[in-house]
Amino acid sequence: MNTHRIRFARTVSLAFGLALATGACKPKQIATVEPAPVPAPAPAPEPAPAPVEVKAPARVYPDAPAPTAAKPFDFPATTTFTLPNGLAVYVVENHEVPVVAVQLAVRAGTMDDEHVAEFAAAMLGEGTKARTKAKIDEAIEFVGSSIGGGAGVHVSNFGSRVLKPNLMLALTLLADEVMNPIFPEEALNKLKGQAKTALGFAKSQPGNLAESLFGTVAYPEGHPYGRPFTTEAQIDRVTVLDVRRFHETFYRSNNAFLILAGDITQKEAESMVRRTFGKWKPVPAGSSLPANPLNQYKSYDLPKELTVHLVDRPGSAQSEIIVGNLSIARSHADWAALQVANNILGDDASGRLFVDIREKRGLTYGIYSRVDEGQAPGTFAITTRTRTKSTGEMLAAIFEHIKTIRSEAPADEEFVAATKKMVGSFPLEIETADQIANRLREALVYDLPTDYWKVYAQQLTEVDAAAVHGVARKYIHPIPHVVVVGNAGKVEKQILAVFPKAKIIKYDGELKKL
Repeated sequence: MNTHRIRFARTVSLAFGLALATGACKPKQIATVEPAPVPAPAPAPEPAPAPVEVKAPARVYPDAPAPTAAKPFDFPATTTFTLPNGLAVYVVENHEVPVVAVQLAVRAGTMDDEHVAEFAAAMLGEGTKARTKAKIDEAIEFVGSSIGGGAGVHVSNFGSRVLKPNLMLALTLLADEVMNPIFPEEALNKLKGQAKTALGFAKSQPGNLAESLFGTVAYPEGHPYGRPFTTEAQIDRVTVLDVRRFHETFYRSNNAFLILAGDITQKEAESMVRRTFGKWKPVPAGSSLPANPLNQYKSYDLPKELTVHLVDRPGSAQSEIIVGNLSIARSHADWAALQVANNILGDDASGRLFVDIREKRGLTYGIYSRVDEGQAPGTFAITTRTRTKSTGEMLAAIFEHIKTIRSEAPADEEFVAATKKMVGSFPLEIETADQIANRLREALVYDLPTDYWKVYAQQLTEVDAAAVHGVARKYIHPIPHVVVVGNAGKVEKQILAVFPKAKIIKYDGELKKL
């Protein structure tokens, strides 16, 4: 038998059977398997390109536009009238927005009685004979406003700021508080507790200690501008009867004035004020108000030898410093010139003190000078704080600037910049009804003409460099009062190194002499 034929026949038969099983018409060709390709070797990495320094194009900032000419501005005109009971009313019209600022000032303050004045002013809002405190608060808050007040040194102030349709409500409530307070005992006790808490906090602050001591050494003993810290015993001694007597004495229609500034005319004001304040009682006929306590001080002395008043606070890391002296009253003719001198020296961050002692020397975070207002002479003062180890260096720097401003007239560029800044910023200080009312109240408190603010800017422009030098020599004294609050054990030697001939008086934390 031919085995080759048999293997071939089986092979054919098997292939034919498979073809039938798959339904194919002809035998399926068997694909050949190609060998897997061999991967090509990875290309060698190209060398990194050399770094190329790319500079950002320089920014070119356009020059600031040249300042335009100052826009004209004018303090609004003031009209006035007086009720039959003696209440003086001042109206400043400004109809840009429908808002009216109300300010009532009673000519009595802490200079008349330090403690009772504050309690009397604070207790006016504690209810009246006709309205409880809750009803007063609810009524004024319903129209989105409030009534507040407090005692200052010369006057006690009360006021509100309301939309014009709510002006009558505000005047009604304010008049009721001023004329018909009930002074509840529980309210006074609460205020006493708050006053004692505030007293304790004030004594813990080195800045408050320095200010209190500066006032007592600058002014004659007992002067209203230079009283020492009150005591808890003095606070506790105030009674409701004291508060009522103070109110009965000073809260009189002919010892007060009312300012209405904003969207109001004099005709509208007269109608509303007569209806609300018309029954306020004046000082009784044949009686008189107590004399102004400032009148008894006829002269003021300046120090004749340099004295450093040193308050010892052993744990202090810094020294609080005030250097200054008595200057002039707010109504003095030299006020404008002294303001320019103070602006050049240190009124803000552009002043000599700040630029030199803070920016160049780095002795402090802030240093400023000021001139305080007063019916009697106020004070000129330089205030700052510095690290304990730089106390002596700071005092030396301050005295350098005092010497310079006294000995040299300011450069024309510096002088012109200061006056332009003061004149240019003034319109921003009289933009709102409240600001205008505040300015007018200032004029009335310090016996300035009611048109004072209309000519204020002109007064500044009339000041020249020679006048600035003159007032600096007059009112910034070469032997000022010096107050330092800090670690006496670490700063006393520094003080003597700067001022070998200075007299040093030490105090404890209660400002009692050691």
